[in-house]
Amino acid sequence: MKKCLLLITILGIWLFSVGVSQGIEPIKIGGIFSLTGPGAHIGVAQKNSVLIGIDEFNEKGGFKGRPVEMVLADDESDPTKAVMVFKKMNESQPIVALIGPTRTDTGMALVPILEKEQIPAMMHAGGDVIVTPVRKWIFKAPPRAADAMDRIFQYLKKHNLAKIGILHASDGFGKDGAAIADRVASKYGFEILAKETFDIKDVDMTAQLTRINAKNPQAIICWTIGPPMGITTKNVRSLGIKVPLFQCQGGAEPIFFKLAGDAAEGTMMPSCKLVVGDQLPDTDIQKKGILEYVKKYESRFKETPGMMVCNGADGTYVLLEAIGKAGSDRSRIRDALEGIKGHVGLGGIYNLSPEDHVGTTVEDLVLVKAEKGKFRLVE
Repeated sequence: MKKCLLLITILGIWLFSVGVSQGIEPIKIGGIFSLTGPGAHIGVAQKNSVLIGIDEFNEKGGFKGRPVEMVLADDESDPTKAVMVFKKMNESQPIVALIGPTRTDTGMALVPILEKEQIPAMMHAGGDVIVTPVRKWIFKAPPRAADAMDRIFQYLKKHNLAKIGILHASDGFGKDGAAIADRVASKYGFEILAKETFDIKDVDMTAQLTRINAKNPQAIICWTIGPPMGITTKNVRSLGIKVPLFQCQGGAEPIFFKLAGDAAEGTMMPSCKLVVGDQLPDTDIQKKGILEYVKKYESRFKETPGMMVCNGADGTYVLLEAIGKAGSDRSRIRDALEGIKGHVGLGGIYNLSPEDHVGTTVEDLVLVKAEKGKFRLVE
């Protein structure tokens, strides 16, 4: 049996290499990421994770000998730029699907065009507005922001912390989080005492946090990504605020420790299991795959993967599973995505459907705490 499997594998690789040498047209996937700008630390990690998935798919023979090729573009973390690079890509390359973009604002800018052109997209943006309402051609790899918020509120309920202060960015992701906080707080019967906002380019949020703290909250939730994660955390510590501080799921990144410095200690955030894989019980169905992937990523890119790598990898693996079933037809790829069931990913177990273009639940998320330069599993 083992010899048979080995021969099949060798034959698949040989057929793939023959196909490439004979000039078989590759299946092209667009990849738009924030490789520069405020979202760069996320976009670069997502791009890296996509490359791993595509290389693995091609090593196994691609789709019946046809390799998959990523057509890469940088949207510079800007919605207008995202539209420009997509239009150029779509006019010059016959892409069958899109992976990305990175941010909620850039993703929303592309939604109308992707729907019109009928191109299936596996977006890497965190905001739920991307898939609310469900759009025919738009899917999202990261967990729902509502599930991430719910994970925080589960902890708050357990510890009887019912009075909350919210600080959020004024971009699409931040506004989405603020609206979700209202809904989740209502669900748990909690009170949001104060809600403050800031621009992602701001370099100090002391005034907003001072106003929040004056309301005597029992916990503060900050909803943003990038440099503001570090600024808000430092501001909280410098003001001597002692209540628990929570960052969004985008905080579970190695760069958080660089951005926040010593102030990072004790900050909590929801996350996929990837950042605490070695702390999971051996009975966890995801643990083996997580540990293998982390080792692979660290070996190739010489850095520790975070939450966003998890999202990038899962989105790629799920899309490639669909391509493996459907080939290069856009409509069939879209239909295959909706049929993905029981896909054991790095960030959860994916079960997509016509009603659910995300596929994971709050149960796939854990709560982690920044502790001595690493993330520790809280619950």
